[in-house]
Amino acid sequence: MEAEDQDLYYYFPPSPSTSAPKTESPVLNISGRVKRDPNAPRKRGKKKAAPAPEAPKVNPTTFPVILSRILLKTNVPAENSPKINDGDYSQKLCFLCLEKPASKKRAYHMFLSNEKDLGKDYEHTRRLYENRKEYNYVNNITVECPCARALYRRVQNEFTEYQWNKLGNVFETDMIGKSDVWSISSRVFAMRVEENERLFNYIKFLSSTKS
Repeated sequence: MEAEDQDLYYYFPPSPSTSAPKTESPVLNISGRVKRDPNAPRKRGKKKAAPAPEAPKVNPTTFPVILSRILLKTNVPAENSPKINDGDYSQKLCFLCLEKPASKKRAYHMFLSNEKDLGKDYEHTRRLYENRKEYNYVNNITVECPCARALYRRVQNEFTEYQWNKLGNVFETDMIGKSDVWSISSRVFAMRVEENERLFNYIKFLSSTKS
């Protein structure tokens, strides 16, 4: 009896290190959060913010494209985009003014040009009518504007009372003394002012909204 009591007295349960490991069922992470490893070394200092995207660069080459997006809502780059000298490539809307005495009409051939190629483009357009006896060359109307294509399109859309050719670049008016030439010129210049106001108002809007 005494021996049995000693055996019970000196009996110790096995230590946890020698016991069999328990298998635990994996826990599903449904929150989507990534738990930080407590044993991972901590990084000192503030977190670096992601670099801000660079603002689009405005230069003589990109400015006509930006204006086209604003005024024409297109990403197609403008022709004659500036390459070297800004002034050489300032955009022009041009009209070659012609008279048709037999039919008492005036014709206006509209085309786009720039400061550098202005003389060459006028000469090329004038030669189109050189051998056509019904036309007499009179003078030119040249309008400088930020986006000549937008003004070109506006003239087409608003001069609906005149007869246009199939290409949409020549229209005819009745010959009423010399006043109709100045009337066309004044009307186009007024459109140019309105186009500039649209552009300035858009820039003010971007500035006020910090877009």
